[in-house]
Amino acid sequence: MSRVRKGRDIDAALCKKGFSRETDGDHVCYALVGTNVRTKISHGMKGHDIGPELLGVMARQLHLTARQFLNLIDCPLDEAGYRAILQEFGIIP
Repeated sequence: MSRVRKGRDIDAALCKKGFSRETDGDHVCYALVGTNVRTKISHGMKGHDIGPELLGVMARQLHLTARQFLNLIDCPLDEAGYRAILQEFGIIP
């Protein structure tokens, strides 16, 4: 499993998994609807590869392991499964 993903693939996956997208000038911010769970990427990264370090940061911001985050992006982990993980750890009610 490659540890690099395209920014546009991350954008599309998060928007399909219950995240809203907003821009704040330099970044595209993603917030899981109905929660305080959020992450962001630089506008310039949407067309480029995002490597393991930034993927790890995004995973931590979303309260996931790196593998779980890649599963969220690659679709084995759906929105309901992601919300169940957050509930299990008390992140959301």
